[in-house]
Formats: sequence, structure tokens, C-alpha cells
Amino acid sequence: MKTAGREYQKGLFDATLVSCFQRACNERGDREFFTDPTLRLSGTDCYDQTIAFASAFNKHGINKGDVIAFLCQSSVLQSVAFFACQIVGAVPCCLHVNDTSSRLSKTLEFVSAKLIIADHANLDVAQNLATKQTVISLADEGASNYVSFLAGGGYVKTFPQIISSDLGLILLSSGTTGSPKCVLHTQKTLAATASIGRFVYDCPSPNDSVIVTMGPSFAAWIHTVLPFVNIAGRIHFDKQFEPKRFLQTIQDERISVVPLVPTVWRIVLASNPQEFDLSNVSCAFFSGEPGSTSLVHNLTENFCSNVFTAYLASEGGNASGVVAGSQILNLSPNATGTPVPGGEVRVINPEGGLSDTLPTGMIGEVVVRGCSVSPGYLKQPDLTAARFIDGWWRSGDLGLIDEKGILFIKGRLDNQINTGAIKVSAEEIEAALLQHPDIQLVGVVGEPDAQWGERIEAHIVTKGNLKDGKEVFSFIEDNELLPRHLWPKAIHFREKLPLGPTGKLYRKGLQRQ
Repeated sequence: MKTAGREYQKGLFDATLVSCFQRACNERGDREFFTDPTLRLSGTDCYDQTIAFASAFNKHGINKGDVIAFLCQSSVLQSVAFFACQIVGAVPCCLHVNDTSSRLSKTLEFVSAKLIIADHANLDVAQNLATKQTVISLADEGASNYVSFLAGGGYVKTFPQIISSDLGLILLSSGTTGSPKCVLHTQKTLAATASIGRFVYDCPSPNDSVIVTMGPSFAAWIHTVLPFVNIAGRIHFDKQFEPKRFLQTIQDERISVVPLVPTVWRIVLASNPQEFDLSNVSCAFFSGEPGSTSLVHNLTENFCSNVFTAYLASEGGNASGVVAGSQILNLSPNATGTPVPGGEVRVINPEGGLSDTLPTGMIGEVVVRGCSVSPGYLKQPDLTAARFIDGWWRSGDLGLIDEKGILFIKGRLDNQINTGAIKVSAEEIEAALLQHPDIQLVGVVGEPDAQWGERIEAHIVTKGNLKDGKEVFSFIEDNELLPRHLWPKAIHFREKLPLGPTGKLYRKGLQRQ
């Protein structure tokens, strides 16, 4: 499936994310650009603050290629510091704030972070984690606060030349029990994500505004923030999610584009959105999980008639996105859509190569190609070679393309569970549970769930002494084995687990039919 070319395919989009950001700040001028509940910056102010951060990075010995870790929620200051990294050629790596200390420490070591930027809520954790790293607080008080950091930076007139092949981001994907899985993106792939994102959200105007609730560690942050930087629209960051307050913010801030995962959308839709003035909303967007008839209907009835969804991934960026608008969703609410301009999608035989394309309607592995596809994974050459081939990325997702050229996602080749739009590894959870001295065997599966899409459930064979799931959860928490979003929603005790002919766990035999 291939789309026709448009102007950006002729090289007219920004060559780097740096040039995209600089242009947007200039175009935005005196109008508000980055806002949150405590700080509002115009385009001009945004650029000035970014240069101040970049100067401070320079004065404190941050060089091109150095990794700067972020342990914070989304905010204006976090975003300013993120783009300051781009200006000096440093590489941001945003950590998951809800991760365990042991996993965070492993990631910091793996990426060789030189600096940690933390907000007030995560400052203590960052300081406890820091071994070789300096910690800078985004709070305006304390010994390591950003105000004193900026004061020591002065003003640097010349920064390193940034070219399209320079590394611009380390994006954490689904974790494993071994080395963290770190997706690499260059200035070129980030600029492409920014440029082509307007087709994902149907937001062609600088008068558009978007609300960002997701943390910067998630790919959705990149897929949302960068396109709105590209069109010089307004970006409102709001980390304190509560459904009524969220709806009030949409009303008060006159938000036009609202992106959420289906799990969160269902919470918002159950909070009487009709009580609020949402007339400025022009696009209700969801991704991360397949949609449903009821979700599309409720969004159309309670938000706006323009409902969009997209198939996006950490590895692919927006240029490899597959998008469905209301025209498709009204007929097929569970559809994923068709490629954005310049993107390509195939469904291939999972056991074959890229040329083994399957006929219309047959389920196989989804592979995508576009100018925003990652060059690969950090320090994992074998995995990179297996998943990134001739510009194509093998997603591991199962899907089919129908006679109209529309893609439908049908599951996973591997044992990932998509819960609350977060893909987690069943093996990772199993490995953690097996550390309990009384657990002999364990099998983890995902079960359909109205709220979460899939819920994590664990099936356990004990050595005889373990009978209560509460003891399992206490063990996980006390030993910091898993962040809370990876905890099973239910634990089932069994005498045995179903095994396949080779003795491997037969997961399908654990799932409710």
C-alpha cells in the first residue's frame, strides 16, 4: 500500500528538528506557544528560554552526542529543556517516572547519561539514582534548581552545527528483563515526524491547539508535540489528569485537538462531557489501541464529528503512520486506516521476507516504511538487523489489508500485552514472578477488558506454601521487581500449566475462550 507524493517528499520539509523549532518560534512570535497551569511562553519567549538552557548546557560541559536523561512529567520547562538538547546536539532520553529504581538505574547506565533533569515530584528519586550524573531540578527552589543552573550559563552565540544524521532522541520502548530497549531517532526522522504529523491529526492551522497529558517518556509525546511545533500551533501541557478538571481545561483553554488512548477516553466520556462547552474541539483523536463502535459513536456525539485514529509506534514515527478519519471510522470503527502521504504499509508472511506479501484479506505481519522510521536500537545490532531492513520496520503486529486498502490490526506475533495502550512483555512479568521462592511455574496472558483493552493475568503453580495473591504483590513491591502498571490484575493458582509438544508454555490454553 503506497500513497502519492506531496510537497514534503520533494525535500521542502525541515532537514532537522532544530530548524523546525527555530522556524516555529519565529512564526509564533508574540502569541502563546507553550503553556501549562503555571507558565505561559510566547514563541519569542520560548526561543529565548531554550537558548538560555542551551547556553547553560554548553557552560556545564555538555557536548554534542552527550545523553541527558529526563525524569519528569510534561511541562513547559521540560519541553524547553528538550529542545535545548537539540540546539546543542545533546541526546534526550526520557525515563518512565513510575519505573522502579533498579530499572531506572539500569537504563541510566545503559545510555551513559551525563545529566539528569527532574521535576519537583521526582527530584529525590533522581538524586538517589545519580552516581556520575549531575541533577538539575525544574523547580525554582533548592540547591540544584534550574534558575541557578541558567544563571551560570551566560549566553552562547555559537552552537555546534546540527545535521540531519545527528542523533536526536533515545526513546524507551517496551522493557525487558535484560538491557533496556532504546529506539534511536535522528534529526531527520524527528523532523519528518514533525512535518507529516499534520496529516495524523488533521491540524493544518497555527490557530489549532492541542492538550498534552502524556509523559515525555512515551512515543505519543513525540507524535503529538512535534507536529504542533511544526505548524506553530499552541501546545498546552497538563500532567494532572482528573476527568472533570480535564474537561474544564479543554473548555477554558479553547483546545481544538484532543488526543487520548481509548482507555482514558472511556473515563472522560463517563464524566458527563455535555456539561462543558467543547465547541472549539475540531478533532477527537485516539491511538495505542483499536477503536470500537461505541467509542467512535460516543466521541462523535459528545466531542465532535471529526474523529481520527492512527497506528503509530516508537520505531516508526509519524511518517510511517496509518490514519483513519471519520469517513473510514463511521463505516469500520475498528479500522486502523490508510498510510499518511509518503508512507508505505505491507502485510507479509511472518516466516518470510519483505517480498513475501500476502493477498488481500490475509492476516500476517505488518511492516512499514517512511522517512521517520528509526535507524535501529541502541547497542543491539542483532535486533536492529532483524527488525530494520532496507528502510522497512518489521512491527511484530498482526494485521490485514482489505479490498479498500484499509489496514486492520489483529494482535501480536510475540507475547506482548496491550494494556491501557502500553505494550508490556509477558515474559518480563513472568521472570519477575519467578523470583518468588514459592513459585514454580508461571504463565502471563492478556484477557479482553472493557476499560484496559487487555488486562494482565498471571497463572501460577506453587511449590505448596503460597496461596494468597496479596503475598505475591507484596513480594513484587518490596523487591522493586516491576512498576505498578505491570502488576497482574488477577492471579490464578493452578495445579499445572498447559504445555505444547516441545514442552514450552502454551499461552492460548490459559486464555478464556
